[in-house]
Amino acid sequence: MTRGDLLAQLDETPPSDETGAANPLVWIPVFLALFALLGLLAWGLIRDQQAGTSSFSTNDGPAAVAVLGRPASDFSGALYAPFNGKSEFNLSDYQGKVVVVNFWASWCPPCREEAPILEQTWRKYQDDNVVFIGVDIWDTEQDAQAYIDEFGITFPNLIDKRGSIAVEYGVTGIPETFFITPDGMINRKVIGAISLSLLEQNIADARQGSEAMR
Repeated sequence: MTRGDLLAQLDETPPSDETGAANPLVWIPVFLALFALLGLLAWGLIRDQQAGTSSFSTNDGPAAVAVLGRPASDFSGALYAPFNGKSEFNLSDYQGKVVVVNFWASWCPPCREEAPILEQTWRKYQDDNVVFIGVDIWDTEQDAQAYIDEFGITFPNLIDKRGSIAVEYGVTGIPETFFITPDGMINRKVIGAISLSLLEQNIADARQGSEAMR
């Protein structure tokens, strides 16, 4: 029976007895059809969600560097913990600084590999016009918070519940790390777990602003 057949059956008017009252037994197939329809809809939703996440993967090493040259799209989101007295991060607030945007999730093994390196480098550069922002995608808040606590992460991390920031930045797997120049341009992207040397080199390149892309 197709979905259309089920809907047609639901539209049929149940027959009545001689007194004009509807026979209660007649409603049984109607309810069975309704439950079948709801089951089909639920199955379709689960199938679509699974299809949407199956194309997304982890970026296992070695890390690769892509040279980009496009404006960084502004974004904002609620933070797991307040940063600079604010509970929401807005990229536009950090114009004039080097911004390192790291996409991650608690279930991603390469993300766990690079987490200590990111935290170590953040502590080194945080007072030198550099800001790190972690973008947690397709995760639960509980698992993400446990991850942040495990690695002692102190740089801000926001929640990208719908993955809209990841889509805007063209992320196809995690981890991916973007480097934004002080004049608001993305000049590098590192795909996969980043090393200390790659992280520091790309921060140095981003400091030079647009000149680093020429």
